[in-house]
Amino acid sequence: MRKICYPVLFLAMLALTASLDTYAQHQPNIVVFLSDDHGQEDAGCYGNTEVITPAIDQLAREGMVFTRAYTPVSVCAPSRSALFTGLYPHRNGCSRNHGSVFEGIKSLPHYFSAAGYDVILAGKEHIKPKGAFPFTYMERHQIPAYLRGKHTQPFCLIVSLNAPHQPYFNLKGGQGNITPKRWLPNTPETRQYTAAYYDHVTLADQEIGSVLYWLERLGLNENSIQLYLSDHGPAFPFAKWTLYEQGIRIPLIVKWPGVVQPGTKTDALVSMVDILPTLLDMVGIAAPEALDGRSITPVLKQRTTAVNDRIYGCYTNLGVQGANEYPIRTVITDRYKLIVNLRSTHRFSLKAMDEPDKRAVIDAKRVLDSWLTSGDADAIHRVQHYRSRPPIELYNLAEDPYERVNQVHDEALDGTVMEMYQALTDWMKAQNDPLLDEMEAIKTQLRNK
Repeated sequence: MRKICYPVLFLAMLALTASLDTYAQHQPNIVVFLSDDHGQEDAGCYGNTEVITPAIDQLAREGMVFTRAYTPVSVCAPSRSALFTGLYPHRNGCSRNHGSVFEGIKSLPHYFSAAGYDVILAGKEHIKPKGAFPFTYMERHQIPAYLRGKHTQPFCLIVSLNAPHQPYFNLKGGQGNITPKRWLPNTPETRQYTAAYYDHVTLADQEIGSVLYWLERLGLNENSIQLYLSDHGPAFPFAKWTLYEQGIRIPLIVKWPGVVQPGTKTDALVSMVDILPTLLDMVGIAAPEALDGRSITPVLKQRTTAVNDRIYGCYTNLGVQGANEYPIRTVITDRYKLIVNLRSTHRFSLKAMDEPDKRAVIDAKRVLDSWLTSGDADAIHRVQHYRSRPPIELYNLAEDPYERVNQVHDEALDGTVMEMYQALTDWMKAQNDPLLDEMEAIKTQLRNK
């Protein structure tokens, strides 16, 4: 009798183990590719035919591309903190570069670990304190070994890249002649800088491709939600370190096998703070009501075309190397964008634009200098505007996506300016923004203009 029972017991235990493994893997894995300083327009799937991005383009073919995705701030630490907390910078505490979130702030690993996920950040960190971000930390070269391991629980893997962050250098066999960007004056230095940046975008794409290869080879692809996004735009004038479109409009691609229709596109307004509640919603974890972000799963499922009617941004030069104090705030709607330069009497200044970068073959200072010495009036004006900006800027993004025509003095748009200014003021109040009084002072000037 005992000779019969042991095999039966063994088979029962084997079936139970298989059942538990199946249950553990029922939840989808999550892989988030996060690049550093990659502008939205600089990928093939966003219409750029010169930069080489086959891996990113593959994700786009298999998922949904967002054309109106934004980071709330155009420097690393605050944008990453917003991504992982679902809170705008002044609410999570990290509003300046190299800053820290407030004590007691919860982040992505808290929520997913509690739900049984293995939560890993592989690569660049730039978040602190580590106690607020209890990831399992590893280097990117360790990712294949991790993926090859036995997974008794689902994983949430953040692949955090360093590319295409400057310093820029042109790669052998890299980009040659490129089409000048419409928002930058056309000089040889601008073209070389752009080509070198494209080379670094391709480096980021190659790293993404290597992880996609392992997901496919190990049979993890179909049970893995995959996202691609960047923390903010590139280190160009009118991009990183500003709240102009090239600084805060980011690529966002979402692949959700069996849910998101491949090859789709949306112009829904999305903020980086929406990513955490979206990921939680995707796997059935309840998101705290106190988060600033909203789940965009209704957009992913094509049940609606929008979840936000406006989104917000904030920036300060404080914390940036060799920079002066230059706080900026913005509010964005489906058509218009209002920018408030709270210390517009200051000259915008930071080391990356004011001094040569000895590490690089081509740097931003040489680009700006080339505009000044070009003899072109528009190029010279662009440098002047970059350094000295008006208190308020209003752009019609539908007609002027590169923000060249400030319409704040158009009387026909006075109502739009006041409405957006009030919305921005109300948001700053809700965020406990320390510069609310300065917003109110500029508002008085608006009424008296």
